[in-house]
Amino acid sequence: MGRITDPSGAVVAGADARATNVSTGVAAGTRSNEVGNFRMPYLLPGTYTVQVEAAGFKKFVREGIQVRVGDAVEVNVPLELGSAAESVEVRAETPLLSTAEASLGQVVDERRIAELPQFGSSPMDLVHLAPGTINTANLRVRKPNQTGSASSFAADGAGLYNNEFTVDGVPNTMTYGSNGMVAFVPPSTAVSEFKVQTSSFDASVGHTMGALLNVGVKSGTNEFHGEAHWAVMNRIFDAPNTFQNRSGQKPAAYQDNRYGLSAGGPVRLPRLYNGRNRTFWFYAWEENPFTYPINFLTTVPTDAMRTGDLSPLLKLGPNYQVYDPATTVLAPDGRFSRQPIPNNVIPASRIDPVAKKILDYWPRPNQAGTNEGRNNWFNPGPARFDSWVHLGRVDHAFNQNHRVYLRLNKDFYSEDENHVFNTDVTRTIGSRHIQGLALDDVYVFNPSFLLNFRYGVTQMNFDERRATRGFDLASLGFSPRLVGMIEKDLRRQKSVECANPLDPIELQPRSGPHCIEQPV
Repeated sequence: MGRITDPSGAVVAGADARATNVSTGVAAGTRSNEVGNFRMPYLLPGTYTVQVEAAGFKKFVREGIQVRVGDAVEVNVPLELGSAAESVEVRAETPLLSTAEASLGQVVDERRIAELPQFGSSPMDLVHLAPGTINTANLRVRKPNQTGSASSFAADGAGLYNNEFTVDGVPNTMTYGSNGMVAFVPPSTAVSEFKVQTSSFDASVGHTMGALLNVGVKSGTNEFHGEAHWAVMNRIFDAPNTFQNRSGQKPAAYQDNRYGLSAGGPVRLPRLYNGRNRTFWFYAWEENPFTYPINFLTTVPTDAMRTGDLSPLLKLGPNYQVYDPATTVLAPDGRFSRQPIPNNVIPASRIDPVAKKILDYWPRPNQAGTNEGRNNWFNPGPARFDSWVHLGRVDHAFNQNHRVYLRLNKDFYSEDENHVFNTDVTRTIGSRHIQGLALDDVYVFNPSFLLNFRYGVTQMNFDERRATRGFDLASLGFSPRLVGMIEKDLRRQKSVECANPLDPIELQPRSGPHCIEQPV
């Protein structure tokens, strides 16, 4: 936007203005109105050259105008009298200030995304470069596929989960209950830049009291560009910790391999079509299988306890006396009393057969615990994860008044964790699928009337289950009638959870396949 004036300061109406993207050659044009103002909204982020022509004036050319994501750049044009064959070129000038809007924010550009370290390779970890933002989660690994950690920040004291997210201006906020969280995080190699608006006054946003984070996805240019990357971390670089030394264990398996590629350029079909200055494509793929240990320090029964011998606890005091529940009687004062088990040794005949079979699923202690027998099991159980993402985008300019782009994305995330005892007893398995599309169409009918159509949809399917799903409870000795009642209750609970898929406490999807399907 801007105003066109003549040497006397009077406005120039009807002047032709055009902004050309240096990388793609795509131009957008308009004319100044009766008060000399012109606007060219919905330009894609990039570097532009602005040209202004009017009868009786020299052509005005200004290069190197940087348009950032979410910016409203003001360029005022002073024309000089002369022939249109002559031109006035402005090549170096003081950087533009954002004087056309009142919003406050910070742009994180492509160079920062490519060169600054990111904890877990998530570009959104750089959101804290913006003043007024604070981290509201712990320092766990922030992978792009872990949208909960990417959403855990607050801006200007607005609180947690009160932020809004967009990708190329298309909504990217998934609602968990009444909390707004990011739905899809593109890989770093697909992000051109993003802007954190901590104080937004634009009527098109501001649906929450927090910040707006608008991510700009890369598009193709007139030149072919591509890259491939591989980042690796491995346990061979780690040293044993205190607990591993105490239990005689080596460092647990820890492997993190992140690899992928991205490329973009003009659409070219030999002898059929050359999309230079008109049609462009961009594609990014990344995969990240990784395994890291989660240290579990817990308590398991000792060999003596397995036989019912709890006598060592009596050395710690009378509070550790075990009483026989079968001897419960009503006392005169209205209370109940029980008889102590002699020497804290439970007779073998009193141990339930089902309990004996359950005990077989507990491992033996692997380290000396406390006097009470606590904390005698340490295991750096491996947690295994895998994720991949595909993102594609096509841009096309029909002419300087009509531009359109289509973006498709799909990502997958799986987790296999809670290996407390290296068995399936506590192991959980989860998977999540996210797929989405976005369409943006800009058509300028005339300098005072234009249409911008945007549509985006994101679908998420989440499934989490225990590895023991389908376990035969009858094999432990439970009666068939009890097993049938438990299975019936599980089926009822599953139907309720899918009808109300969000856990109000954890703000995470409940267990059950295909419980979430929400357009944004």
